[in-house]
Amino acid sequence: MATLFLTGSSGGLGRAIRGFYLDKGWNVAGFDAFDDNFKHNKYSFDTIDSTNETSVDTTFNTASLKFGIPDQLIATIGGIKPPVNFDEMTFLDFLRVVNLNLVSTFVCAKEAVKLMKPVGKGSIVTIGADTALHPEPQKAAYIAAKASVIAFTQAIAEETKDYGVTANCLIPKVIHTKANEEWGTPEEIKRWTIPEDIAAMCFFLASDAGKAVNGAQIRLPNKA
Repeated sequence: MATLFLTGSSGGLGRAIRGFYLDKGWNVAGFDAFDDNFKHNKYSFDTIDSTNETSVDTTFNTASLKFGIPDQLIATIGGIKPPVNFDEMTFLDFLRVVNLNLVSTFVCAKEAVKLMKPVGKGSIVTIGADTALHPEPQKAAYIAAKASVIAFTQAIAEETKDYGVTANCLIPKVIHTKANEEWGTPEEIKRWTIPEDIAAMCFFLASDAGKAVNGAQIRLPNKA
C-alpha cells in the first residue's frame, strides 16, 4: 500500500490533499504544529516542529515504522505575514517567514529523502508561489523564501535523480482555502485554484506516468 507523508496536514490545503489520497486508498501520515483531530484507519498524525531536524527525524521514522517508507512527501507548511515594506520589517519577522517557508521545506525534504534513497524511489513535492516569479510590493520576505523553495526543489531533483527520487515544485497563485476567503472578494474567489486540483497534480507526480517529471516548476494560475 502506498504511503504519503504530508506536512501541514491540518491546514486548508493539507486537509484537502489528505482526503484526496485517503479516497485513493493510500496511507497518509500527517504532520503539523497542531492536530485537527481527524480520524481514519489509514491516517496517523504526529505533532512536529518542521524547522527542527530532531523533531522531524523522530516523527518521520515513527511514521515509517507504522506505514512503511513514504512513496511521496508533500510539504505544504508555509505562510505569509501582513504586508509591510521591507525597510520597515524587523529582522526577526524576516527570519520567521524564511523559517516557516524555506527552512521547514529543507528539513522535511531532507529527512524524507534519507528514507527514500535506500529504496530507490520516491516523490518530493514542494509548494512555491506565483509572487516569487512575479514580485509584488510589501511581500519581500515571502517572495525571497518562496523563490528559494523553487530553486531548492530544482537542486534536490539534480541530487536525487540517480536514486529514483523526483522533486517538483507546484506554483499556485491563490489557493481557495477558508483562511484566504477572509480577504478575497466573491469575484476573486471564483478564480482561485481549488485545493483538490493541487492534490490531483501531486497524485499524478506520484504515479508511474509522472515519474519522468523531475525538477519542474508547475504553475497553477487562477482561472481567467
